[in-house]
Amino acid sequence: MRREVENRNRGWTGPDLPRADFFQRLWALLIDIVLVAVGGGVSLAFALLPFPLLFGGYVFAMWQWKGTTVGGIIFNLQVVRLDGRPMDVATALVRTLVAFLSVVAAGLGFLWCLWDPEGQTWHDKVAGTVVVRVPKSTPLV
Repeated sequence: MRREVENRNRGWTGPDLPRADFFQRLWALLIDIVLVAVGGGVSLAFALLPFPLLFGGYVFAMWQWKGTTVGGIIFNLQVVRLDGRPMDVATALVRTLVAFLSVVAAGLGFLWCLWDPEGQTWHDKVAGTVVVRVPKSTPLV
């Protein structure tokens, strides 16, 4: 709530900010994957089944708590709802589940943002969210 009030005082709301491009999102995702893999002590033999659950839990918790992940913080990216309301548990959960479906569909759901006019992936579309670039002066931590 505090972040939402601060943003309104600056004269902008999340959906009005510039959209993150595919490569910014990709680099942030790669950082998050490495972070979870190293932090979770995942070995190659152990990675196939538990890693998706661990990673899904990580992004769900971070999206719900901060509206971003560690990779997103590094690149000043934030997930915001199109209606301007704060991220909630239901939105973060829907976004996480549809992101998993995007992986199952050979990544097509992630690539969707390359030709979508709003830069949305499948999980953005279903959850009613966009990923935006926030000003560097805006603390995400």
